[in-house]
Amino acid sequence: MNKTLLQPTKVLMITVRADHGGGPRHVELLLGDCADPIICYVACPKDEPYWGRFNKLTDGRVFQIPHRKFDIRQAWRLAVYARRNDIDVLHAHGKGAGLYARFVSAITGIRSVHTAHGIHVGEYGQAGKMLYTAYENLSSLWVNHVIHVSGEERAQAQSMGLWRRRPSSVIPNGVTSHEPSAIAEMRARARQHLGAQGHPPLIVTVSRFDYQKNMHEAYKIAKAMPNMHFVWIGTGADSAMLTERARLDEVTNICFIGEVDNPLMYLAAADVYLSTSRWEGLPLAVLEAMSLGIPSVLSNVTGHVELVNTHGIGLLYSLGDIESATAALSRVVDEMPLLRKLSENALDSQRRTFSSSVVATQTAAIYRKVLEA
Repeated sequence: MNKTLLQPTKVLMITVRADHGGGPRHVELLLGDCADPIICYVACPKDEPYWGRFNKLTDGRVFQIPHRKFDIRQAWRLAVYARRNDIDVLHAHGKGAGLYARFVSAITGIRSVHTAHGIHVGEYGQAGKMLYTAYENLSSLWVNHVIHVSGEERAQAQSMGLWRRRPSSVIPNGVTSHEPSAIAEMRARARQHLGAQGHPPLIVTVSRFDYQKNMHEAYKIAKAMPNMHFVWIGTGADSAMLTERARLDEVTNICFIGEVDNPLMYLAAADVYLSTSRWEGLPLAVLEAMSLGIPSVLSNVTGHVELVNTHGIGLLYSLGDIESATAALSRVVDEMPLLRKLSENALDSQRRTFSSSVVATQTAAIYRKVLEA
């Protein structure tokens, strides 16, 4: 009889990041909603805040790997760790984790699931994209199932010829839902914390400050809208440059919060959520905003389009078009019936489609399918 009917399934989740970010947060949500008969292990860097959180959620079943770097010796030790703990399924989250998972699968024969969390080729030239596609397809010999976080991501993968011979499923990202009373309490507390009572409209962004997230464009938008207040949560390679640029330009309507362990304590204060990303998978920060009934203004790119066109949670603006972005923000803030409608759509869609408990259930079904294949 199949093991899945008799014994718990042991799953080793792999991520090469455990600092602030959507990927580690996704793993945390999966661990939090993981139910019997699944026992979870994690391989990740010793970064905070998620190293500590993963240890707590797994009762210490965490193995250390380097931050965003492949180390062949540690990969071999990970293979030994997986075999010693009788791991049934490897689940890689992101491109770097995929390399570890495929190495371990090749060494041990353990079956493997891969979640891309966005197809990150925006900085690659044509040759780079061809090499990346070749690597993914050749190494997918050690991938038993691919999970896409949106229909857009799967369509992009198909157009690029990625994972052509691998079974795949779409399981949208999900976050924790909140009751209306809790949302009202969180909003009041957040606005008080920011001193935002009676202030201009508050536009919040939770982001890394790097090429993908395109915060230089967010800066141009904020500079063009001195009548609105912008709160930025996060850090990254572009943080210092943007802080200095705001000082030199005397732009005073941006609040640089930096990295925080609980972005919801600031996000809940927002009137509108803004993302200027050049590409996405299915961004957890937007889903967190949806869970609070906050409408969004999003760049018209993969990972955003489906949220707006299918679920009606906000407005799109043309990437690189500052006037388009400011017009969209002004519409949402100024047209109260529109704001209410977008807010209702956001709450309803998050609860129905983007719930972390639903994601955990659907992911567990993939593990069973991989083991039974």
